[in-house]
Amino acid sequence: MNTRNEGARRQPGAAFDTTPADTHAARPSIDALLHRLERVQRSGQGWRADCPNGHKTHGTLSLAQGDDGRLLLHCFAGCSTADVLGTLGLALADVMPERLRDESPEGRRTAQERFRLASVTAAAGVLEREARVLLIAHHDLQRGEALPPDDARRLREAVERIEAAREVLS
Repeated sequence: MNTRNEGARRQPGAAFDTTPADTHAARPSIDALLHRLERVQRSGQGWRADCPNGHKTHGTLSLAQGDDGRLLLHCFAGCSTADVLGTLGLALADVMPERLRDESPEGRRTAQERFRLASVTAAAGVLEREARVLLIAHHDLQRGEALPPDDARRLREAVERIEAAREVLS
């Protein structure tokens, strides 16, 4: 089923009008993004879809909406978030929450705490996903199977991502 709405493409940085009225800056809703993608399916607390950059495998793009309203996406085929958004006619600023407006000391402390919590949550998600990669490789190696070059590359990438998450958590 093709759920892409080709007429919905727009220039990077252009605003959507799909967010609640109580927000100051328009941000795209997850629904506005999902309509631009193909083979969208519900998956856990988010969605899976085909990456718009045309990979041979299907369902490589994972999407969710964060508690603060920002759109979260990850391409398992290796596309950067900026590349995925660019293909859809969006920029990173289109999916990020509004900038801090309360510059008081209390407002800054609150923003710093939210940032810290978001960083910890993101790092925990990375650890969860990358630990699965390590476990799969471990089971293959334990059975005496050699890792194909792509799997060995992905294993190295998993280790790098775990190290980066560890730095965030320390």
